Amino acid sequence: MGRQKERERGARPPVCQYCATIADTAGPGLPLGWTIQTGVRGWTYLCTACTRSNLRSIESRLFDRDTLRFGTLN
Repeated sequence: MGRQKERERGARPPVCQYCATIADTAGPGLPLGWTIQTGVRGWTYLCTACTRSNLRSIESRLFDRDTLRFGTLN
């Protein structure tokens, strides 16, 4: 229901940052496989194909588990 109200107010559907594919927003939320990234320009979206092709780049920006000492007893 919230998505319908956004469309009525003229909200734009998410567009892939790399290939300019427009997300199908018929259902709630993003389609499966789409990712959201945050950066200097705010939220950016990647479609399924671009997410797959840029997966290594996305993973490299995640926190290093060893640096944060997850799973170790203090």
